[in-house]
Amino acid sequence: MKQKAITISLIKKNNNIEDNAAEQRMTSLEVAELTGKQHKNVMQAIRNMEPAWEKVTGLKFQLCEKSYLLANGVTKKQPFYQLTKTECLYIATKFNDEARARLVLRWQELEMDQREALEWERWKAQSLRDWYLFYEDV
Repeated sequence: MKQKAITISLIKKNNNIEDNAAEQRMTSLEVAELTGKQHKNVMQAIRNMEPAWEKVTGLKFQLCEKSYLLANGVTKKQPFYQLTKTECLYIATKFNDEARARLVLRWQELEMDQREALEWERWKAQSLRDWYLFYEDV
């Protein structure tokens, strides 16, 4: 299976690395790619499920937009959703077993990547502290 590069946004909750530095989100574009569905159908499923989600949580899904400049000079706008893990797994209930499995495995991969990034940041911070303390004594 050929892997494609996919952009996931990280939204900073605060500046403290120790406090789970970022909340990961997956776009509806990635959901469509992972599940083999057309993006317009994923968007429709999300729109259909949003009223029930809003009734239970009091929140709507985060709707975003990308702009593309086409070769003819026309700007095309593409709406998409940015979903938290919980929102994404809720949406996944609309999909078949194989599509749900792909989404669950992707979230597992994202969480592993985030843990590794946090460990790297902690290591860098500790190294800088050690370096500073060493040269402060010299």
